[in-house]
Amino acid sequence: MKKVLLLLLFVLSCQWVFGQDLKLATFNCEFLLKKKVHMKYGLPYNMKYAKGNAKQEWQDDRFRQKKFEESTQKVAAHLKTINADVIGLTEVGNTAEVKLLVDELKKQGLEYKYWKVCKSDDTGTGQHVAFLSKYELTDVVPSFPNRGLYFVESDQDEIEETGISKGMKATIKFKDAPIHLFLFHLKSERGGEDSDQRRLMQAEIARRVMIPYLQKEEYIVVMGDLNSERRHPALLTIRGFKDIEAELVQTGDTYYFEEYDTRWTYNYKGQKEQIDHILLSLSLKNACKSNNRKQKKWGIKTAILPTDNEAVSDHNALIVTLSFK
Repeated sequence: MKKVLLLLLFVLSCQWVFGQDLKLATFNCEFLLKKKVHMKYGLPYNMKYAKGNAKQEWQDDRFRQKKFEESTQKVAAHLKTINADVIGLTEVGNTAEVKLLVDELKKQGLEYKYWKVCKSDDTGTGQHVAFLSKYELTDVVPSFPNRGLYFVESDQDEIEETGISKGMKATIKFKDAPIHLFLFHLKSERGGEDSDQRRLMQAEIARRVMIPYLQKEEYIVVMGDLNSERRHPALLTIRGFKDIEAELVQTGDTYYFEEYDTRWTYNYKGQKEQIDHILLSLSLKNACKSNNRKQKKWGIKTAILPTDNEAVSDHNALIVTLSFK
């Protein structure tokens, strides 16, 4: 009898664990890497322009490490409030530095048993992207070597080559179905038209690598700091407005929000924008329940969590909860 009860409890616990909604999030940790962590303390990108004693102070590796650990603790505390099942992080450091974050999260009571860091080609900032997950990450692609050509200026003939310096893919299994997760950090708006054209080609490359999965109508999630607002051509390219495959669903649309107080993820010089995104394949959307605002029932529910702490990040977290049929 005791064995039967234990078996019943085990089955019920499994149903509870695997019957829950899937909570996804993406968050830009704003230079959470030792090499550039001084920017979290109001210092310039290039420390040769630092004033007073700051330049000498930050040259001390022990001091820099201490400040990096302090910042890691603050970011971990914020990630704990998000408590996502899977979170895609941008502007983080290498594997050793992300491990410090994972270990700190565990100390604070949130364990991500599975985590992976991309292979970054960003030699300038040293930034990476990373997945932290409560579900096993399989079929990991740490980088995308794909390259593409773009016009430096839309009305000129000069051509350059680019790729995605910070991007990766992983797969989780939820309710016995694989969900393919793509995480990207695209070129920022800084740099004028060249940056815009480069980001457009990066968006084209991002679309190319996911098309094989779209053609099979598999479940896809695209997330990260895409440095593009909802109607920007780069974002529309990723979503599929320029090709014949199925478009990705924009979870940043009003239809998916219950609370409208915060609709932006980044504030650049007073201009509030949503440049961090979570996009879903149509197949994944169709696997979720329908939204019913009046009854407060949600198949896909989006929220943006204000950071309200410059020591943590200058971005807000984007959170999407999926409730399956």
